Amino acid sequence: MHLLFHALAWLPLLALQGLGVFAGWLLWVTHSGRRKVALRNLEHCMPELSDAERTRIARTSIVNELTTYIETARIWLGPGRSVKNAVREWRGISALDRAFAKGKGVILLTLHQGAFEAVAIPMSANYPFYGLYKPQKGAINALSLIGRCRFGGQMVKAEAGVRKAALPLLAKDYGVYYMPDHDPPEGRGIYVPFMGVLAHTPTLIARLVKESGSPVVFMFGERLPWARGYIAHYFDAPEAIYDADVAISTEAMNQGLEMCVRACPDQYWWGYKRFRRRPAGEPSFYK
Repeated sequence: MHLLFHALAWLPLLALQGLGVFAGWLLWVTHSGRRKVALRNLEHCMPELSDAERTRIARTSIVNELTTYIETARIWLGPGRSVKNAVREWRGISALDRAFAKGKGVILLTLHQGAFEAVAIPMSANYPFYGLYKPQKGAINALSLIGRCRFGGQMVKAEAGVRKAALPLLAKDYGVYYMPDHDPPEGRGIYVPFMGVLAHTPTLIARLVKESGSPVVFMFGERLPWARGYIAHYFDAPEAIYDADVAISTEAMNQGLEMCVRACPDQYWWGYKRFRRRPAGEPSFYK
């Protein structure tokens, strides 16, 4: 695994993205489950679009997802100057500066869209961020720590829970980086709308905001075509995310994530079963 990652790390970005296009095409033409899930999600989340447009977005989304995996070796281990310079623009970065100016730490939320690590890792050269993680088995864990800490970012184990790991860091005015666009375990989420569909959504961020008083910023990394690099996008959180009511705050968090998705829908990972868990009495979403 180490040899493979080091070999891929030194390939040109254009070659890696070409591999991503091929892998995405292969997954699409074989009518994989990923394709079916992406089309199903888009049918319900963006019904205002034509069938042809939803199909185009689904196909491009799968290509972007696989490209992200293939690019990872270069982001983690590739030439440092090249990795930093690949971020062509830091759009809306003043939102992050305003958040840190409050002196209460920052909760930076991103999602499975575009090239999130390609912008997050270079960002850590200029801002004091911790990523929260649970250790994995094998070489990937060691490689990920090397890659994610290469420009000054830090990683902290969240084996006792993300909340317990995050609160002391926020109290010291660090930034905490987290991806909340997933279906949490039973008992750790509530059903609130996401892209017009009820989604079982983690309440962790609402509780962190309430306990820490930290400001929230949203971010995603847009992949530019033909290996031209990336744009980092930053957004202020909807004001309702600071509401003391967990349901209101959690719904506002999803609104922030939706804002990112709608800004660049063909790079969101539509192939993930985001609506797998349903409220009691509702039929399965993916049958």
